[in-house]
Amino acid sequence: MIDFAAYVFVRVLNFIFSLLPVSFALWLGRRLGIVAFWVNKKRRLIAYANLKAAFANEKSPRELRAITKRVYQNMVQTFMEVLNLTKVNKRYAEKYIEVINMERIRDASQSGRGTILMTAHFGDWELSSLVSSAVGFPITVLVREQKMKRLNELLNRLRESNGCKVIRKGMDVKNLIRALREKNIVGILADQDAGKNGVLVDFFGRPTSSHSGSMEIAKHTDSLILPAFIVRIAGPYHKLYLEEYIDFRNTQSPDAVRENLQKHMRILEKYIREYPDQWLWLHKRWKSTPVRTVLVLSDGKAGHLNQSLAIARQIQRVRMAQGYKETDTKISVVDVKYKSAFARTVLTIAAKFATWRCHGLMRCMEACLEKNSYETLMKSYSEYVVSCGSVTAPVNVYMAKENNARNIIIMKPGMIGLRQFSLAIIPKHDRPRLRKNVVTTTLAPNLIDRDSMHEYGAKLRGQVNIEKNVVLGAMIGGGNPAFAMTKDMANKAISGIIEFCKAYDADLLLTTSRRTPKEVEVLIKERLSKHRFCKLMVIANEKNVEGAVAGILDLCDIVTVSGESVSMVSEAIHSGKKVVVFDLEKKNDHITKYERVLESLEREGYVNCAHPADLGTRLDKVWRTVRAIKKVDDRDRTFEAVKRLL
Repeated sequence: MIDFAAYVFVRVLNFIFSLLPVSFALWLGRRLGIVAFWVNKKRRLIAYANLKAAFANEKSPRELRAITKRVYQNMVQTFMEVLNLTKVNKRYAEKYIEVINMERIRDASQSGRGTILMTAHFGDWELSSLVSSAVGFPITVLVREQKMKRLNELLNRLRESNGCKVIRKGMDVKNLIRALREKNIVGILADQDAGKNGVLVDFFGRPTSSHSGSMEIAKHTDSLILPAFIVRIAGPYHKLYLEEYIDFRNTQSPDAVRENLQKHMRILEKYIREYPDQWLWLHKRWKSTPVRTVLVLSDGKAGHLNQSLAIARQIQRVRMAQGYKETDTKISVVDVKYKSAFARTVLTIAAKFATWRCHGLMRCMEACLEKNSYETLMKSYSEYVVSCGSVTAPVNVYMAKENNARNIIIMKPGMIGLRQFSLAIIPKHDRPRLRKNVVTTTLAPNLIDRDSMHEYGAKLRGQVNIEKNVVLGAMIGGGNPAFAMTKDMANKAISGIIEFCKAYDADLLLTTSRRTPKEVEVLIKERLSKHRFCKLMVIANEKNVEGAVAGILDLCDIVTVSGESVSMVSEAIHSGKKVVVFDLEKKNDHITKYERVLESLEREGYVNCAHPADLGTRLDKVWRTVRAIKKVDDRDRTFEAVKRLL
């Protein structure tokens, strides 16, 4: 019934518009195109994301939205011209279409070889085949069958109304080859995604799956390929450009099919760059590209960045399990910097109501972010957006809308709420509400795994001379809103570390963090640099050693870590070593989430907690205790969640 209704509707429109001037039909088409732009949300988002992928470095969001709107206008104008195909004769062609390099099709028809007029969903591609027939070069076109049979046959009759011949489904390849062997001209569209079995060529800087069938047929039948692209100049006026031949006789390479397919894609890209609104961006052109990009948003906190990078690596691992190479998943990091705390609040409130329809979406981002941060984000395209914490959460939401991307938040996103995210990974101590898009973890995501530990451990082993059978690792952080790393507390912790190393004749590998206070760094150097057992001392604010934490965790037998950072504690636990966490000085009497986390982890057997004054005793007791180290399954849980998302 839908097929019949569509058939009647198009038939009536064809009759009405055959009585009206073409210019009026196109004027109406442009107006209806704007309506289609707003109504057709799904395809509009795909079109904009495709444009973003192609032109992110060249055009602003405002320009890309304007192009997207014109794409819809051109698409509806093309439909209006399809309804008027019965008018396309020699007189119509001479009036409205200028053929550039006409001699190329003339020479091709006289060459004694078949010719494939290869075009794309560009301009009014339906009109280009009829123009060829109207100017004396009849063409056979290969068309894609539509699901609605009556409507499909009506469209084919419109195409054949003035000398064009359509190859119907069933004998398409057979008839196509026969037409070429009879030295005829055949029209083929060759620009859509070809799936996993397509040939990968470069298109707008991305590997792109393309159909090679037309090239294979040209090679098999010794036919010429004539790239042809029709450009709408204004209203019903067009220019049909005929490019240089692609001839397999000129290519002796064993990879000739891919090389010639690449030539055609370069020509198409040239026209799209010049007339970006005339290509049909509404289909998923890069659906089968092996390359995907993950955008990681950083708030400047190393712990938060490491958590985000850990989840980005999970995306990479999932894709590797699907058969892609590690290099097929590209991870980029952009710093998010607000103009002020007030600007951050404004953007956070706005993000609760963010939609692609909102014209002020990017204006709000531009107003709230520092210029360099905003411009870098606008030049970024990604299929996945990952961030940690409430500071970057609003930008995460905006970038997901901007790129039609899936987005992942780690930790609670503040007032924005979880519905704005494709996946939320939240530690259970934050007590998240159970939702389909929420995964709870015991620890914070981190980059510590066996591979990274062994890699950086091997590098450190070549730089430090480990002589003893026992190695203590120490990770000294700094303050946070709830705790302070005072000189007195640090002094007591250092005494405990020295006590343990002397008692067990142990080597020490130590690193500080960027949060470590200057006075504590000075104290560490004064007290530990004179001891021969201190084999490694990394002062992060002076010279940060790449992979220091992973290397230390690989080489040590037991590790002590300051308890103000859930990220550092999580890294220590994931190492599979015995972990002793020492407290810092509280800034107030309130029970903090950090204390709740450590109490929970100690209760469940993941860590052992100690006051700095008792650190040496606690390290001694933990080292002498023979007990299996409890391991967490967070990584498996997040892997499965990311796998479902992808």
